[in-house]
Amino acid sequence: MNTKIKNLIIYFLIIFTHFICAQTNSEYINNRQKSEVISLVKQKLIERYVDLNKAKKTSEIIIDNLKSGSYNSIENPNEFAKRLTNDVQLVSKDLHLKIRFEPKRITKLKQQVSKDDSIQLHRRRIKSMAKTNFGFNEVKILKGNIGYLDIKYFADARYAKETLDASMLFLKNTNAIIIDLRENKGGVPSTLKLLASYFYEETPVLLSRFYNRSTDKTEEFWTAAAINGKRLPKTKLYILTSKATFSAAEAFAYTLKHLKRATVVGEITKGGANRAKRITINNHFTISIPYIKAIHPITKTNWEGVGVIPDVQVSARDSFVTAYINAINTTINISEKKNRIMNNIGYTFLEENAIDYAIKIFETNVKMFPQDANLWDSLGEAYLKNGDKKKAMKTYKKALSINPDLSSALKMIKKLGDK
Repeated sequence: MNTKIKNLIIYFLIIFTHFICAQTNSEYINNRQKSEVISLVKQKLIERYVDLNKAKKTSEIIIDNLKSGSYNSIENPNEFAKRLTNDVQLVSKDLHLKIRFEPKRITKLKQQVSKDDSIQLHRRRIKSMAKTNFGFNEVKILKGNIGYLDIKYFADARYAKETLDASMLFLKNTNAIIIDLRENKGGVPSTLKLLASYFYEETPVLLSRFYNRSTDKTEEFWTAAAINGKRLPKTKLYILTSKATFSAAEAFAYTLKHLKRATVVGEITKGGANRAKRITINNHFTISIPYIKAIHPITKTNWEGVGVIPDVQVSARDSFVTAYINAINTTINISEKKNRIMNNIGYTFLEENAIDYAIKIFETNVKMFPQDANLWDSLGEAYLKNGDKKKAMKTYKKALSINPDLSSALKMIKKLGDK
């Protein structure tokens, strides 16, 4: 092997080794680097975090952990970021407060982007939001003239407005509206404001105040004086929540609940009230830092760390049918009509194989109208479809005790008795 080839091999080995080391180092963090990150996290917390006392306590904890060697065994920067996030959230109870290891994102942000590239990126983002209909997942009118609107996230009103207005136009003549936020993890306040505005008169209503500690300024958040649609100030409103409901979705539920404009049904929400901003702290780490505190005009506080407490606490699964039943009960006054609509709703759920929903509907109906044999017969059918023959037999017998000539109940009792 001649000298030239040897030198070439050595050169490539050096390059390869350098590449491997670079890759390895990007996934390794030493104690000096950890100390630097914690120092920068403390600095940002003291400068910007919404609650100065919490910022100081949180900083003290991570500094004490550093000094005691709690982070010494962590060598992976991702794991270090996760551990720091866990520690700061443990003290602050603020789920918006997060430390992330994201060198690629930081490098990308530092790159100069031309005006044309920036416009193209903006268009791609809008196109991406449009593919999910700007968060408006489903809108329909349920039996009994009850509106249903499922929103997965709150996109910026500049882009979501047309879709929001169209949804509300479709629901404008319903007796009540159920807004489903069970899978909504937040978004932009401007759409929250626009949606809330549909449920009030023209005179602006104060929804919230936002306090920024770093500027010591408070911004007020009012309903819009003008909207492109019919206002529904008298329409009964229900908001569905789950343990996953977060941030702006919680804001919508909390705000309208405490203004006595909506009934919140479901589970206690996740508990993130403070508005956050992601800040780069060095070439490898960022911090999402809550810098604005929401203050409700009635409660003078918010849902941070505790979540939104529903008016009616039920499981996320049961929240829909619970709100639906309540909406029918409060908007339909004629007993005979209510009886019939509820029964039709129950059969719709049976056809959709939502047997648990059907049973709840039928059970509610027999409680309201216990002397209607046909309703007991319907409940028996739901129990049977659910595989509960014992309950079905008992219910069919109840129907027969009210109306001995009810042929459907007679037929089912005979059929069950023969088995």
